Amino acid sequence: MFTRVCKEDTIAVGGMRVVIADAHVIILAWPDNGVIKAFQGVCPHTNMPLAEADFDGTVLTCPSHAWTWDMNTGAPIHPQESPLAEYPVKIEDGVVYIDTDGVSPLYASP
Repeated sequence: MFTRVCKEDTIAVGGMRVVIADAHVIILAWPDNGVIKAFQGVCPHTNMPLAEADFDGTVLTCPSHAWTWDMNTGAPIHPQESPLAEYPVKIEDGVVYIDTDGVSPLYASP
């Protein structure tokens, strides 16, 4: 089931924002030359929220230990430890919806 999270115009191309859907903390990112994507909003390494993460339009960098991910895919860049869980997104009439059913955050091995 898709949950309304925000209007599309509240996120810019090359930007990101944190939203909550069904008690999931989610990063909405709109990578340069890409489409809006939704990924878990907590670091797989520390479980800390990624609200203060740096985003350069493609790469998200965790503020705690500088882990990085490609926000087109959620794939880890450095270290090659853990991807970010991706949530399905749909946009209708300028509104962004996210489906959290069956998606759980991923965590790195201790």
